[in-house]
Amino acid sequence: MESKDILKKLSDAVGVSMYENEVKDRIVEIANEISKDIEIQDVGKGSLGIKYGNGKTKIALFAHMDEIGIVISKIVDNEFAMVHTIGGVDPRTLISKRVKVKDKIGVVGMLAPHLQKEEHRNAAPDFDNLYIDFSISGGTDGIEVGDIGVVEVKSEELNGKVTGKALDDRAGCAVLLKTLEYLEKYKIDDKTVYFLFNQGEEIGLKGAKRTSFEINPEIGIVVDVTFGSDTPSHFEKIEMGKGPAIAIGPTMNNEVTEKIMDISKKYNIKYQIEPLPIRSGTEADIVQIVREGIKTIGISIPILNMHSSVEVADPIDIDLSARLIAQFIADYTKEGETNE
Repeated sequence: MESKDILKKLSDAVGVSMYENEVKDRIVEIANEISKDIEIQDVGKGSLGIKYGNGKTKIALFAHMDEIGIVISKIVDNEFAMVHTIGGVDPRTLISKRVKVKDKIGVVGMLAPHLQKEEHRNAAPDFDNLYIDFSISGGTDGIEVGDIGVVEVKSEELNGKVTGKALDDRAGCAVLLKTLEYLEKYKIDDKTVYFLFNQGEEIGLKGAKRTSFEINPEIGIVVDVTFGSDTPSHFEKIEMGKGPAIAIGPTMNNEVTEKIMDISKKYNIKYQIEPLPIRSGTEADIVQIVREGIKTIGISIPILNMHSSVEVADPIDIDLSARLIAQFIADYTKEGETNE
């Protein structure tokens, strides 16, 4: 399956943090199309694990399948409700959008500029002043406080790129699935690879804490997204279409990070460098300190418009990342061993 199709299929699934069942189902469906030699597992009490191989060396790939969303916080009347955020939702990104809660569509409307008072024209509403109008779908009857919602948007392909919601981190999930596809071409009898699609990253790395503890791999490869633009002027720009960004910093293990960069050079796979001087802001932050510590590699996919419903990713970066990770796994040997 092409990366763009995997990305669109995953983007369109609804999976707000700790409510990821629809995403799980799509991942399992795609994985079963790719390989018949996999074992589907419930890992970490709620996250999805896919086991491939039965060798002694355990390598785990991590990506979070949850997305940011909204929760109904108050029913105002039979037409309007108020919401709050699950994860890092900027209320400005909801203005003039359709949202889906259960089977109902609501709209976050706004007054036309002609009707706005002067003092309101330059003000952005916060969640204390944001209302969802459900009158277009029969009103708030059947909607309850605590119901979960997302922006209603379908992914699209634009000039070879994919735009949609939740590419943070469905792009990482797509990389894991494409890596499985690439690994079908290799002989890795000496390894077991775990593909871990985690819950709840957007609300505190919840899934990765549990899955990394349960699996306890020798190597952990965390795949997430990073900013494909608007980086500070004193940092090298990371760009879409130029390959994965390999993280360098105190969160990552220097030894295995150097090995994956060597693989990139050996097989002429394009990559970029992402310096992370303190913490990564990804599941790598927790994976590297689980138990006695897991040797961790960070791989990031550059995207635009992070934490919005119009994120943009380049499928080329999905392919290059998957190819790099699969080649690393195929070539990886422990110190003193040979891969023969």
